[in-house]
Amino acid sequence: MKQFVRSHWKTILSFVVVGLVGGYFTGLYALDSYPPELQQQLLEQGIDAATLGLVSAVQSAGYGLVLGSIGIFLSKKLGLWKSSFRLEKKPLIAAIVISVIGGLSLILPDLFFFGKFEPVLLQAYESKPTLSYLAATVTYGAVIEEVMLRLFFMSLIAFVLHLIFDRRKERPSVAVLVAANVISALLFAAGHLPMTFMSIGDSAVIILRCFLLNGAFGLLFGWLYRKYGLAYAMIAHGGCHIVSKLIWILFL
Repeated sequence: MKQFVRSHWKTILSFVVVGLVGGYFTGLYALDSYPPELQQQLLEQGIDAATLGLVSAVQSAGYGLVLGSIGIFLSKKLGLWKSSFRLEKKPLIAAIVISVIGGLSLILPDLFFFGKFEPVLLQAYESKPTLSYLAATVTYGAVIEEVMLRLFFMSLIAFVLHLIFDRRKERPSVAVLVAANVISALLFAAGHLPMTFMSIGDSAVIILRCFLLNGAFGLLFGWLYRKYGLAYAMIAHGGCHIVSKLIWILFL
């Protein structure tokens, strides 16, 4: 345990710090996205933006500490952990390409397809994203969500499947890792449903959109994690948000 802490305390600490910052802004953004009546109910209970932000910050930091630590341990067991975070050209280009495609895919399908069936999606673009929303997407979204969904959940699922199906092998098979990626991508998509329901609605079209878009890019983030390491999944995830928000701010 001492050796583990000595080797990874800086990485875990970075997860905690980003969790505190990202969680705080996520709490602020969450309150902004609630319906007015719910915001009023929270205010009447003494829960203002700062309170919700602090609660969310502590929660997110806990995710970074606990799930990050377990995730690193499991990923090392599976051979997925990359001890060096020095960026390499080939995987960095892959992450950037996914960022651009992802950013476009988070906007264009709404404008040319989903918005025709659910006008509320188009109405959401009428107001520009808030600073708290932008900060939350590149901190909590890019880092903490990747710690939770790829480093922890994908690694945990792969570890369990490895024990069940090919425990005689030292490392999990590609099939096990792919299955773990698919399951974690579905969880990633499902995790976006509560906030989506709260801010947009819960129609069949919106649910389909959530699973198609978030699920597809969850698969790509998982592929980057498996192939090149967690850092590239974080870069691609954050890049998707940056590209989509720039399009939103500059052109919509």
